[in-house]
Amino acid sequence: MKKIFYSLLITLGLLGSQSCTSLLDQEPITITHPDVFWVSQSNAEQALAGSYSLLKYAITYQSNFLFWGEFTGMTFMDSQNWIVDYIEGSGNYVLAYRDGSRNWKDLYRAANWAMTIESYVEGMTEDMFDSPEEQKRIIGEAAFVRALTYFYIARIWGEAPIVTESIESSDQLITDDGYVVRIPRSSEKEVLDYALSAVEKAIANLEYSNPGDPSWAIQANKASAEALKAHLTLWYSSRDNDNSEMLQACVDAATSVINNSGASLIDYVTDSIDGYEDMCWGQSKTGLFEINVDASMNESFRMSDADAYYTGLTLNYPIWKNKNTNKAPKMNPDFYGNEFIAQNPDYANDARKALFFYEYSKPNDSFLTKYALQSPDPNSEDPYAQFSESNILIFRLADMYLLRAEALAKQGKGPQAVQDLNEIRSKAGVLPYSGATDRASMIKAIFDERAIEFVGEGQSGFDRIRMDYYYEGVPWMNVDRLSKKGYFWPIHPNVISVNPSIVQTEYWRGKV
Repeated sequence: MKKIFYSLLITLGLLGSQSCTSLLDQEPITITHPDVFWVSQSNAEQALAGSYSLLKYAITYQSNFLFWGEFTGMTFMDSQNWIVDYIEGSGNYVLAYRDGSRNWKDLYRAANWAMTIESYVEGMTEDMFDSPEEQKRIIGEAAFVRALTYFYIARIWGEAPIVTESIESSDQLITDDGYVVRIPRSSEKEVLDYALSAVEKAIANLEYSNPGDPSWAIQANKASAEALKAHLTLWYSSRDNDNSEMLQACVDAATSVINNSGASLIDYVTDSIDGYEDMCWGQSKTGLFEINVDASMNESFRMSDADAYYTGLTLNYPIWKNKNTNKAPKMNPDFYGNEFIAQNPDYANDARKALFFYEYSKPNDSFLTKYALQSPDPNSEDPYAQFSESNILIFRLADMYLLRAEALAKQGKGPQAVQDLNEIRSKAGVLPYSGATDRASMIKAIFDERAIEFVGEGQSGFDRIRMDYYYEGVPWMNVDRLSKKGYFWPIHPNVISVNPSIVQTEYWRGKV
């Protein structure tokens, strides 16, 4: 049975195994004897690099973030890939050759290593660090990673085990009687509570940063943690009958980010292509937290049109040498996002159509360009030997305005929500909202705005769950599936075979 236990593998970068600039270019580590390793800030920084590396791996492995949060939304992106068609064609989340999308092990590895860092760094003495603030920062960043991984778990699977002890040995997973420790799924709200406690810890230990700081947006700061809290509390409220306390906590957290983060919005009209590309390169004035992709930091990968890479699932000719007609992404005119833009004259001059997409007016040729930035491989003569240079945007400032608008609308404060909605629309050249301000009307308007603003960033599928907006544009979602929580992903059978106390989500029983 011990063969089933995993070791904590920390060297899981994409091109290399280093993390962010401010981590002093130190190598992430494999788990080491505590008396030998946890003796200096430098070592703690190495461990933190490993934590970010594990998070990056879990989110990007086989383009997980697109399968979890983008293709399920069916707003703009139609990949035409045969694996993605399992989702887009029939709503089947049991994907061929994509077992990782159903298996939460990589997210638990990231959360476990973050908890390990918190535990050991808290036990280190202040004289091991440059300052007490640096010790707190490392604890806060680790707590942020733990909170974010559990938030992903809650949004993808709903109910899930909560592991409250750092697992450093397989012995911890076996009882004194020799039986495997079985941890059942906790309720979704319990998982969210656990993530919220971690994010509160992160907020308490972190300070605000500013654009231009070497670690801006690619390492967590207080604003990153507050952005996560805004997401967590709004999700919690949606799962708890519009919990008023959580709605207000979302408003407060988003407001704090808007007022204190140092970030500012990209004006797509005045900043145009330069502002858009700065946002996609990453660490721009609008970033709050991003997955770093930068060849100069050994944090990139060779761009590929293969369907296991998000570049292959979002880009096409002329990025690639030839058109790929088997999986070439396109902007399907029948998808929800294209329909609402075509039908709503307010979006006639939306600058994002020309900036976000390649030839948006030609659906058969159009595709998303958020992951198109690249740099040449200096060691290759092949002009298509390129490294990816587009960051994966997890939280950015526009998100906070629209989350706050959603929370305000759910509080019955439609006119206030309109102000935040219009702040984002104005940056894209979209006319001010002039519709009704009742809840249903505002939810549609905010969902529509999020659909275009965050296309390709893995938000739309999660937005549909949180906003209860599945019936528009998703033909395979129905009352029976919703009642059995079929918007969540199935749990991989291997997880259940190892831990029989795990019970499959009702909708997926007999389907996996």
